[in-house]
Amino acid sequence: MLAEQCGKLIKEARVRKGLKQEDLAKKAQVSRAVLSRLEQGKPKPVQSDTLDRLLAALEVSPQIGQSSAEVPRKMARLEQELRRRKQRERHLRLAIDLGDDESSAKVAKARQRVELWRSNQSCSPFYIDRWSQLLALPPRKMAREMSSLGEWEDAMFQNSPWSWAWT
Repeated sequence: MLAEQCGKLIKEARVRKGLKQEDLAKKAQVSRAVLSRLEQGKPKPVQSDTLDRLLAALEVSPQIGQSSAEVPRKMARLEQELRRRKQRERHLRLAIDLGDDESSAKVAKARQRVELWRSNQSCSPFYIDRWSQLLALPPRKMAREMSSLGEWEDAMFQNSPWSWAWT
């Protein structure tokens, strides 16, 4: 299993550096056949100094054995980033649509949603006030503002009066 991980690491680093297997094998003074088997994930037993020479030739320091707790955290962060990007993309597509539609019923529906938040006190006053300001703008200006919300963008998109538009 360790040899498979090293083989994958070696291949990725070799490709990143634009090296051919022959070139790396010569530089590390190992057989091309050993290198090929490692990269394919079908290694025969390999001496640790062979791996050391390959990694040194690639100027790579392997991170062996992530703790089992690290993997779920990394996956959760990646999933959160994916959700954030999808939210941003949805809002930017909506902003483009709003920029083309001067008499949008969508804007009226979003204003109703914000008023519902206000009456039910179901959202922070910050979001209610900020979305109220945005929704009061002419559609084209609102579209421009929605595409550049600055450091609050993620939070604004998580508390969005437009969620009905894509659910």
